[in-house]
Amino acid sequence: MRQSFRCLLFAIAIGAAVPVQAAQADTQPQVEELIRLHNLRTSVSIGNLYLKQASLVSVRALLARIGREESLGADWQPANPYWRQAEEALLERAMLRVESDFASLEWLRPLWVELGRQEFSPEELSRLVAHFRSDVGRKQAQIIDHTVSTHVMMALSFAGKLNNMPGVEEELALMQALWNNEDREMRFSIQDAANADGQAFALSPLGKKYFVTAILKLTGIVNRRLDEMATQLQADVARHEAAARPYVEGFKSARR
Repeated sequence: MRQSFRCLLFAIAIGAAVPVQAAQADTQPQVEELIRLHNLRTSVSIGNLYLKQASLVSVRALLARIGREESLGADWQPANPYWRQAEEALLERAMLRVESDFASLEWLRPLWVELGRQEFSPEELSRLVAHFRSDVGRKQAQIIDHTVSTHVMMALSFAGKLNNMPGVEEELALMQALWNNEDREMRFSIQDAANADGQAFALSPLGKKYFVTAILKLTGIVNRRLDEMATQLQADVARHEAAARPYVEGFKSARR
């Protein structure tokens, strides 16, 4: 009798767990559809600018240290062709990591999916997908994307992490162009009667919840990743020091 009772409890527990797991699994396609309706290309460009800058700082510090330790003299400096080739070799390796571990956003997808599944019910996700597929919703998705990029840039700027240093001109120009274009495209008149649906959504509990989740929490995830990547790149540059050796030796030979 006691054995049968234990079996019954076990069966009830399993039966109760299955619907919950199924409901959680069913929300993933909805969250992934929401993610596809967003475009973080401007945030990526800001991150690329910052990470290239961080990489260059580490690369140039390493090359300067080599110069001091090996008494390479005043000619061992950024204008020297051997220095430039050593810098490019080290930078190339660092930027490969940036592309694979940040710019591709493959790291972000599972975190974004989990965030959506934690924050929203299946019914809320259905409403969100339907809204952001609409014309008004697509415009609001652009607003969210632009706000995320602005928050990412502000967090880096206020912390003094963005500097207009030599070597990042291309990334800076791309970032500025993307940001300006995004800023222009997301604008629309709030007086337009056709935007009643957009205003209703933005002021609704679900709309407010989504804007906070998509902007503040998503921005926090991106900024944490950038901090982690900047630290990792310092270690990467040091680990790839051997890539600079042919150019250091070439410089020494040219001095003889």
